[in-house]
Amino acid sequence: MPNFPVTRARADRAVPAGRVGYDLNADRLLLHTFQPEEALEELLSTEQLIPDPSRAEPLFADAYAWMLREMDRRLPTSGDGALWFWARITREYLVESSRRHRGDVLLTCRIPRERVLLSHHWDWHCALNGIPHVLELPGEGDEDYDARRDRIWGEIDDRKRAAGVLHKEFREWPEDVRRDLERSWEQFLDPATYGRWDVVQATAHALRAEDVLYAVRLG
Repeated sequence: MPNFPVTRARADRAVPAGRVGYDLNADRLLLHTFQPEEALEELLSTEQLIPDPSRAEPLFADAYAWMLREMDRRLPTSGDGALWFWARITREYLVESSRRHRGDVLLTCRIPRERVLLSHHWDWHCALNGIPHVLELPGEGDEDYDARRDRIWGEIDDRKRAAGVLHKEFREWPEDVRRDLERSWEQFLDPATYGRWDVVQATAHALRAEDVLYAVRLG
């Protein structure tokens, strides 16, 4: 049987006081995830949690499919879905998220780094919105960056317009446009591009009971 403790706490007391202590260079990453009660029961009964692909938001199917392909390419594991974790977030945000997840379970874990794929939380929205990710260059000012970003976005739109797919789903775009867009997204999978205070998320094919430090049912 899994030996991690399971407790119950008010949402505003579920996260211990003090610094959370994330280290993206650690061999085992400290991660947090909010899961429904049935996920905890699955962990307790089978000693692993396998994601349900049907829970992914259909509106963003193309972005999630790309992320799964990157996980299959970069990780030693495999699977049909992804579990999502916070890999670096403020304690205040965790507390606020706990309030929004009353009735769910907060799992605090340490997972070997090689089994998770890190991504920049806010830049991930480029994939969700089907737009190029434009990495800021060293020493580049805001105006120069905005102008370069707008030019790159405009060029992609021009190529889509020429192909007659400007308002169509990502999967219907020409292969060369999809390829260039996906290459730009790979940048936000590289921790070397993250700032010190950037919010970082992680995905994994599965969670094992041995990875869990403790679980808190949120009252």
